[in-house]
This record gives sequence, C-alpha cells and structure tokens, in this order.
Amino acid sequence: MPNVSRVILDSLWDEGVSAFFMVPGKMINAFMSNYRAADPAGHPRISPVIAAAEGGAAAMADGYARASESTGVAIALDGPGVANAVPGLVNADADRSPVTLLSGHVPRGFDAHDALQDVTPTGLDVAAMLTPVTSSALQVRSAQHPIRYWNITLRKLVERPTRPVYLSYAADVLTAETAESAISMRSLSTSRVQCDEQELQSVLATVNSSASVAVLVGSHANKKDVRQLLTRLSESHDILVGCTVDAKGAFTESHPNSVGVFGYSGNLRATELFTEQAPETVLLLGCRPTQWNTNAYDARLSRAKNVIEVTSSVEDIGNFSPGSRTLLCDELLFLRHWEDSLAGYGTGAGAKFPWNADLGERTRRIPLYVPLPDEDPGAMHPGRAVECLNKWLGDRACIADSGNHRSFATHYWQTRIDAGFYSSTTMGVMGWAFGAAIGVSFAREEPCLVITGDGCALMSGAEIQTAVRYRRNIVFAIFDNSAYGATHMNNRENLAELSVLPDHDWVKFAESLGAEGFRVNTLDELDTVAQKIRGDGGVQVLHIAVDRDAATPARSYQENLRSFARSKSENHA
Repeated sequence: MPNVSRVILDSLWDEGVSAFFMVPGKMINAFMSNYRAADPAGHPRISPVIAAAEGGAAAMADGYARASESTGVAIALDGPGVANAVPGLVNADADRSPVTLLSGHVPRGFDAHDALQDVTPTGLDVAAMLTPVTSSALQVRSAQHPIRYWNITLRKLVERPTRPVYLSYAADVLTAETAESAISMRSLSTSRVQCDEQELQSVLATVNSSASVAVLVGSHANKKDVRQLLTRLSESHDILVGCTVDAKGAFTESHPNSVGVFGYSGNLRATELFTEQAPETVLLLGCRPTQWNTNAYDARLSRAKNVIEVTSSVEDIGNFSPGSRTLLCDELLFLRHWEDSLAGYGTGAGAKFPWNADLGERTRRIPLYVPLPDEDPGAMHPGRAVECLNKWLGDRACIADSGNHRSFATHYWQTRIDAGFYSSTTMGVMGWAFGAAIGVSFAREEPCLVITGDGCALMSGAEIQTAVRYRRNIVFAIFDNSAYGATHMNNRENLAELSVLPDHDWVKFAESLGAEGFRVNTLDELDTVAQKIRGDGGVQVLHIAVDRDAATPARSYQENLRSFARSKSENHA
C-alpha cells in the first residue's frame, strides 16, 4: 500500500506535472525516499529538481505553472524552507499563478513542546501566515483521511481566479500508508464560467454590427486554446490584436495583425490604436485592471463607441475601463460563440467588419517602437541590446526579470513563437526570472532566454547552477549597468552609493557554476556572440555592459501616472 507522499506524487504525474522543485530537508524525507537508487523501476515518474534555494524553487514552480497552464509544484521543509519560499508565493499570488507549495513539519506529539521548527498553531502557525497569499493553507496532523486534504487542495487550484495553495503534513503522516485515492483535477478544470445567454447574444449583436473591431488580450485569456482561436478569428476577419503587459506574447507579435503591447513600456502602435484610432468597438478579453496593464489608468480607452469587457474573473470585471459594458464569461467560450455567430459572413477583408481593412492600414503606418538614439561608442543602449538578442535568439521563450531591463524587453522584444514571453508584472520581484526560466524550460522543453540585470543576479544568480545541473538550454543575459537601475532613474537626488553597485565579473561567476560565460562591451561584440551561441545547447551567461542612464520607453505611462497622481492629490486637498 502506498504512503501519503507517494499518492500525492503519483497524483501530480497523473495531472500531467512532469517535475517538482525542492530543497531537501528532514521533514520532507518521505517525498525523497520514494526515489531509491536500489529500486529505480519503482520510482514515481515525476522528476525531482533540486534548487539552490527555496525561493528559487518557488520561482521555478511559478514559471512551470505559467508555461504548462497547469500547476507548478515546490516542496520545502516547513519553517525555514517555507519562509524562504514566501516571496515566490507572494509573487505568484499577485500574478494569479497556481503554484502548489507542499511541505512537511514536526511529527504528531511534538506540538506544544517548544519543538524545533514547530509551525503548528502552538508554534509559528505558518498556515495562518500564508492564508492571505493562498486560496488554501492547510496543515494535516492526522492519518485518518490524509488524502482528503490533498483533494481539497486540488479543487482550490482550479477555482477562478487561480491562486497558490499550501499543504503541509506532519512528517509521520507523510510516511503513513493509505488506501485513499486522489481526485482528478483535469476533470475539475474543464468547468468554465458560463454566461447569461441573453446578455451574450446582446454583446455579440453589438460586436457584429460594428464597422470596425479591435481586441486587447489579457492574462485571463492567455491559454493555448484561446490563443489559437483568436488567431483564427483575427486572420479570418482582419482583426487587429494587442496584448496587455502581463499577456505579452498571447498573440504572436510577428503576426501582421499584432499591434504589440498596451500598457507600461508598451508599443506605440498599440497605444495609438486603443486611445486615438478608436475602432468602433474595442473588445477587452480577459484583461486584469492593474496599473501597468491599463497604462497607468489611461482614460482614453473610453473613446471607442463600444468598449466591452469579457472576462472570467468576477474580481476584475468593470475595472479595466470604467463605464464599459461588461460580460462575465469564460474567454474561450465567448470566442467559440463569436466564431459561430460569424460563420455565415465569409472571411477576408470587409467580409463582416468593413472598416477593419482601413483601420489596419492606418494603424500599420504607426511605428511599433520608440526610435533609439544613435549608438554611443562609450555605452551600449539597452534597447539595442534587446534588438540584437531578438535578432539571433528570437526563437526562444523570453523570460524577463524586474528592473529597467524589463522596460526595454517589453518594448523591443518581438515574440515569434506561441506564448513566447513571461514576466512578473504585479509584484515585480527582482531575480524571479532565474528560477522561473528553469520552470519554463521543464514545462516546454524548449530553449529559453533570460533578460535580467546585475541587481537581480546578486539576489538569485545562484540558480544558474541548477540550470547547469539539469542540462537546461538557457541563455542568461545579464544587463550590467552597475546599479539598481530603476532606483537610480527614479531617485536621482539620492547619494550614489544608495543605488550604484560594485563592478562584478559575471563571466567568472558563471564559470564557477559550470556555465559558459561571455563579456560584451559593444553592440558588435554582442552581435558576434549571440550569433555564435545561437545553435548551441547548454547554459550560457552573457555579461552585457549597458548604459545606466538610457531612458526607458515608457513616456505615455509616466505622463498618465503623473496625471493620475495629481488628480488624487487634488481630491484630497
């Protein structure tokens, strides 16, 4: 009869989870003891990946969840290990990523005894601490029906909006044999937010009677089936599509109908289309109303005759563009009904939306990017570095870290593959991309590129050794401006030492962890190196010296943010 830990591992494999991410610890030995060298044939098929730190493991689970469109799993010793993973959980919760954090804690009978690492209610009460950043935080201290708690956790993982979960067992409960079986999360996840049929038909009638339509896609709609169907609709009816910041790549940006990103550091074409060009109807599909996604609460979205929000999230509906028409509905379900409603109109320019072709022609005349200044021989512009990486490594999934480099990556990186961009957008945890890229790599089994900074590398760069250890195909591009770049740009009155960082040799750092390293100081050097490693496997680290004073391509966002701040100050005067 299997023990509790084995039932959970087998359940995860049955759900399609191929790997979990962990740092070993005594109270989670039960999970590790399922992998005995003497009995390889009996191992669970799900693979353990040992991270450098629990924070890295949580980021890996987050990246895996986003790329697999399922759950990502981290396992950590409760107490210190879970504490180290908390920032990763906070980040996942902010971006609504369904991370599963499993743990083991002090055996039964040790509570109320001042035991080492007591996380029960008589000690630190970790479950209570994690309640605000999870949809379920449970500790199990009984072997009577231990898998029921796992089933509760599985059900929570498919609730909308998706959020992280935490489940911790007493160490002796994890080793207890059980005859219980786990439910299937796959069958649970097929449930969709149904919408009112009358309201759905009314919305479709409004959309289909419009002379021109454009779609802005958000993260709730960033699912494979939705992406495929939206692409088909766009091509059939010449519909322009943009993405919010947290959904960059949900519509492949190399597609001729893409207008790029709307929001923080978004593309000029998307900003112009959704605020100035004013198609008759703007469809906001699964958009989260965050500061970055709304381009600092840009009120100009309401200039379209019809602004319609369709989302599966009750929490978000009506907030992206206040005053818009709203429909609570699963995004895929809506697109299926929309496609069916257009079936009799034929395809091609003007078949249903007669002004779409003209709208597309006018919009494509607008540049996508903020023009870059002439190259300064003394300092590489970060935007040019991104363009160069995109030129040679654009067939990789790009994982962007938080910092100034993130702004340039959002703006100048053009996705060429399906779902080709991942980033932390709501909390913006620095160093997240080092672990997240490893998770993405395991979920997709495709080459990845990380765009990160020297400040991020100081925080989480040790996870490069995890990528090397597990033979990942990842290029880590460290943009080194010798500063905490965003702090430097936003607080120029500060003393220099508050934002400036010492010079570090990231090539030697990479080599010490088993990776191949390259130092590049000029655009020509970067072009040569990026071309050289294009077809290589393994782990490479590019130490790219960039200009710390290069202005980010976020002018419209900054103007909107200042205007919003002024309006709030006036209201409180």
